[in-house]
Amino acid sequence: MRRDSLPALVVVPLLGATLAGAALVVPIGAQDANSEADANADRTVAVDATGEADAAPDRAVVRVAVTAEGDGPGVVRDNLTRGADALREEFETAGIGTDRYETDEYRIDERRDEFPPYRGTHSFAVRLDDPGRAGDVIDAAANVSAEVQTVRFTLSEDRRTDLRERAIEDAMGDARSQADAVAANGGLQVTSVVAVDASQQRYRPVEYDAAAPLTAAGDGSTSVETGDVSVRY
Repeated sequence: MRRDSLPALVVVPLLGATLAGAALVVPIGAQDANSEADANADRTVAVDATGEADAAPDRAVVRVAVTAEGDGPGVVRDNLTRGADALREEFETAGIGTDRYETDEYRIDERRDEFPPYRGTHSFAVRLDDPGRAGDVIDAAANVSAEVQTVRFTLSEDRRTDLRERAIEDAMGDARSQADAVAANGGLQVTSVVAVDASQQRYRPVEYDAAAPLTAAGDGSTSVETGDVSVRY
């Protein structure tokens, strides 16, 4: 599951609060709250609040790479071509269409103090609408001895937007509670929100590198636990 977090600043008149922000406040028991608010327009309290929302990832990006070594760049190039063709065949067998992957990097490097002196890498980024199919990509790579570089679980734009809205709502509720507590301790009450700053956002996908342990299913295939994705404000 993925979580989105959003820091927000709220300013309310004291009668006020901040999410990161400010609020307007007036003395408790005032007969005319509006007139008191006008008279005490400079009475504000600012508070920082955090809201969070979680969701299961609905996108995955798996990066795999074919590697080759040799005495010359031509040899390495030919071996990379054969390895990439074999990987594409595995993708086709697994039902992963050509529209789902693309070359992410291609390079051949000379290593002067090593043998063989040349090493090449042809890496692919495979983008999946079904995170549950990440294991199929890993298996395809393993079948041709390709490297699995990273497995990244993330959110579609629609789901990320939904989580952002939920995280902001959560942060606003937290901010109002804080502002009410501060105002009450000063014999005041919050009347309205003066300003809100929800520009900050923390969004981190779930990601595994090649060193992360993968789970083999009973049939020898690979399963990957997606975990949660979070958004925080």
